[in-house]
Amino acid sequence: MSKVQEVLDLVKGMTVVELAELVKAIEQEFGVSAAAQ
Repeated sequence: MSKVQEVLDLVKGMTVVELAELVKAIEQEFGVSAAAQ
């Protein structure tokens, strides 16, 4: 299984709260924002 598929499978099993925490962590880790412009 590819890494992309592994990540998708993990995301599918996450709650909305966990997904929000993941987005926040990615924003902080990479210095980006997921906000629409």
